[in-house]
Amino acid sequence: MSERTGTPFEVRPLAPEELRDAAWLHARELPHEFLTHFGPAFLARYYRAFVESPHAVALAVGDPVGRRLDGVLIATFDTRAHYACLVRRHGFALAWHVAARSLRHPRFARVLIQTRLRRYARGILRSFTSSSKKSPSSPDRLSERVGFLVYMAVDAERRGRGIGGALLATYEALAQEAGLERLDRVTNPGERGAGPFYAKAGWTPAGERVSGSGERYALYTRELRG
Repeated sequence: MSERTGTPFEVRPLAPEELRDAAWLHARELPHEFLTHFGPAFLARYYRAFVESPHAVALAVGDPVGRRLDGVLIATFDTRAHYACLVRRHGFALAWHVAARSLRHPRFARVLIQTRLRRYARGILRSFTSSSKKSPSSPDRLSERVGFLVYMAVDAERRGRGIGGALLATYEALAQEAGLERLDRVTNPGERGAGPFYAKAGWTPAGERVSGSGERYALYTRELRG
């Protein structure tokens, strides 16, 4: 049982040796997420960035000895600082995985170029410029007080047992301890998304957002004050 939240599952940090398992769990349970199309090698490296980042967290539920991963969550405490760290430490490796994937899958490369490449490039540039202009302790940066739940995946055969709720509650507790005031999460709108799950967990719907690639998302927030 998690001592932090009182949940019936042991929620623990994702171990480095579980990165490949996390990538396969992500790919299997989140097939419609565009990041899934980058392939398991890219996903493993992406999850590694969260494991190593001082501005993020990677949580897991499952048996590390038996190599069974039932659920995983990656999220930020300081989104801007985390992605600046990701670009500096893992940017070249991630870019190599993207290039290799593009050569093997021309259709993937075409969609990436047409819908996302320009936005990703702008984000990478912002990561470099923001990290050079502001220190991590700058008091005016909203990202110091607002965390973002990036992905959560639970094995389909283990759903309905409280694993997702345990992961979520642990992230909320860690974020509150870190002094965050609010958490954000986007999910697909309507029946395709997990909105009812977050609403039941105490998150508040906060309208819709449209990504730079044109996808519509439902925004949910969790206030942590008090």
